[in-house]
Amino acid sequence: MGLLDQVFSTVSNTVSQAAGALSSGLNSAWMGEQHMSIGEPAPESIDALRAAVDVRDPRSVAAYWVYSTMLLTADYDIGMSMLKYLFADLEPFGRGFTEGGNTGKAGFDSFFNERLRSDDYRWLPRTYFEGSTAANGFHPSRPFTVHLHYNPTNTDAINQQSLQQLGRLNIVYWVKSSAAGNQVNITLSRFDGSDRWYVTSGASYGGIFYDQRAGLTADAKAKLYS
Repeated sequence: MGLLDQVFSTVSNTVSQAAGALSSGLNSAWMGEQHMSIGEPAPESIDALRAAVDVRDPRSVAAYWVYSTMLLTADYDIGMSMLKYLFADLEPFGRGFTEGGNTGKAGFDSFFNERLRSDDYRWLPRTYFEGSTAANGFHPSRPFTVHLHYNPTNTDAINQQSLQQLGRLNIVYWVKSSAAGNQVNITLSRFDGSDRWYVTSGASYGGIFYDQRAGLTADAKAKLYS
């Protein structure tokens, strides 16, 4: 069974567990509504991700970030290695994340571990891809495609804070879930003298894995891992 097959199957013991003006430097093509597809075959290893993502394009980085978050539910180590490659280590990775420390374990707190281990939650990242609906058990269309909504207000606000002081150009997109309409902002940054974009905040477990089970019908739930 391939890694992506595990995303759409029930949990097994083989699954790795975890725990405006200021924005004038932005390419106009990056603004507005964006539909970014994950290349086929979709990467199932860090090497494949490195070859697939265009780190000079914030849209590509954002789309592969959402995709990598989904892979956490199949194999924590592979998904996390992808997320770390896309993330700039400038601040804590996400609230609740630990790397080593007193526990000697890398991962998130017990709240997030529950999201990864339970079939009640593992389907949530899939809802941010196009073609994912309750009627089909939130199985996205292939190739996996993410609808990125440009957030000009947040983009300008963040650039006002960091562009001149830190030499960090930013752009913010938001993605929307097809389950209960949850929206998550993803901030991407490029540093002065570099053409590479990183995710610098957003889309942590509190966002992509936000609980949206309330509106899930019994029929839709039965289709989640079929």
